[in-house]
Amino acid sequence: MHAPAKNQFTLAHCKPAVSGAELKLRRLLKSFPQELWLDTIRRTTGPEHNGLIHWMLAQIECDFSVAFHAFYRSDPASFLEEPTQLPPRPGVNDIFAQVLLNWDTGSYRTQRFRVEAIDAPLAAIAKVDRLVRAHGNGALPFQIPRRFVDPKGGVNMRLPSYLSPDRAAHLWPLYVNMGLRVQDEPPGLRRKAAQVKSLFRIVARSA
Repeated sequence: MHAPAKNQFTLAHCKPAVSGAELKLRRLLKSFPQELWLDTIRRTTGPEHNGLIHWMLAQIECDFSVAFHAFYRSDPASFLEEPTQLPPRPGVNDIFAQVLLNWDTGSYRTQRFRVEAIDAPLAAIAKVDRLVRAHGNGALPFQIPRRFVDPKGGVNMRLPSYLSPDRAAHLWPLYVNMGLRVQDEPPGLRRKAAQVKSLFRIVARSA
């Protein structure tokens, strides 16, 4: 998970400019199923992707599994250790607040996919659960839904090859331009050639 630099909320009106690559990815995600949304958020790295995640969380179709990953990406334990009021209009870096406020208004009620360790390690979930219990009922200025510490439901996510940025030639360049985690070489002959060269180097070292 990638915690904010400080446990504080940003001003909602301080919105960074959206790059052309991100606008293209937003349009693409709008036309593709939630499998790609979950795969995409799992490929995010640092705070440079908060704008994309903020947009995903604001969409009515956003699956619970995506919101769950985003919630733990925000390092929720830090907000429980030093609780403060949620901002009424979360900025792009206020992922923790955005998830909770959107939940309160009815978002993320559909869960298509089972959450996995890549979304939140069991130790992180247990720590949040422990901190919530330690505060007791009504002691926090916000409420952590029980479902975020006891996630159940959904099926294992299976991403078809035509939706995989690692395997689909039309997706790979866009994900590279966004700095999302993908294989170093594009799908196709170039990657196969690189794999063959790598295999030859391994064989030569073991000879």
